[in-house]
Amino acid sequence: MISTFSTTKYVVGSGALKKLADYKGRKMALVVDAGIIGPLGLEQALYRDILEGAGVDYRVVCQVPSEPDMELLEKPIRAVRDYDPDVVVGIGGGASMDAAKALLVFLEHPDMTWERAVSQDGVGPFSGRRTLVAVPTTSGTGLETTICAVIKDAADRKAMILSPHIRPDLAILDFDLVKSIPRKNVAYSGADALAHALEAAVSAAASPMVAAQGTAAATVILRSLKPSWDGDMEARVDMHVAATMAGSAIDNAITGMAHGMDGAGGDFGKPHGLMTGLILPYTMLYLGPRPVYSGVARSIGLAGDGEALCRGLVEYIWKLYDEIEMPKTLREAGIPEQEYLARIPAYVERSMGDYNIILAPKDPTREELEELYRQIYYGI
Repeated sequence: MISTFSTTKYVVGSGALKKLADYKGRKMALVVDAGIIGPLGLEQALYRDILEGAGVDYRVVCQVPSEPDMELLEKPIRAVRDYDPDVVVGIGGGASMDAAKALLVFLEHPDMTWERAVSQDGVGPFSGRRTLVAVPTTSGTGLETTICAVIKDAADRKAMILSPHIRPDLAILDFDLVKSIPRKNVAYSGADALAHALEAAVSAAASPMVAAQGTAAATVILRSLKPSWDGDMEARVDMHVAATMAGSAIDNAITGMAHGMDGAGGDFGKPHGLMTGLILPYTMLYLGPRPVYSGVARSIGLAGDGEALCRGLVEYIWKLYDEIEMPKTLREAGIPEQEYLARIPAYVERSMGDYNIILAPKDPTREELEELYRQIYYGI
């Protein structure tokens, strides 16, 4: 099978945020996570020292308070069109990068509608005059290197913009921005990155390069997540790079069953990373053994044959979750039992048509999916 591997350009290292000063002479629209400006000191470090210090013409067009929805973005869409920037920069977690991608779509296409934006092939080519820059301040979503943006609709359901035109032109991985991530964010975003790495590597869409990159990223994450949670800066650097590697892997393949089975997260207000990380080990046991699982297991010092390596890797992950205070079942995560059980038939129906599951390396039956949904609630 002949395959291609596409990715963004990266600027990596402590102080990499200074790269934004290179855009002097171009108009820059900033989309920022409202919760990071103060804690990271960006008003001084970014706005004054870097941008104003270099004479960059910039405007904050959107401060994202949480996961963006279509209604929330209507005013920023008008603001970005009025400003008409040459560069759009998303700074923060996944929410700000999702919003930046969406704003660029509506900026490039003045007649764009939400219905068209989230439809298949709804976003056509861009003019080529504008640059999209992503600056992640968490280590997990991988959105700094993907063709995807997730936006909530009026019913609070997640809709997806999928287009190669919204892959960022540049990703800035500044290690200084991950020094003060809260422990819970480290845990959930790290678990999400682990799911990206392992799911991309075993998917039916995985090329040899995707499998190699996903395997390497998963190995780094398994070794670095606990020390990163403890505040070790070297581990946070490793996690930041590995999360982007995992994001690039899913961008060139797809995510998997854990992402296709995470509907309860939206229904019960649970973070995306919590859901995908929690579900991942159960899907691994269902899909395993796999050469990727065996390779990752051996890289962290486990021994045995395929079945033993798969089970050993899952138990290693569950032990890691205990160490970083990550729930291992939906019951532990606080999802109400009867409400969840009543929704399982709808979850199964939705999963049967989800490409994350269709392109998994094994075709589950409805009965198998129903059993998996029960396992992730009660455990094994």
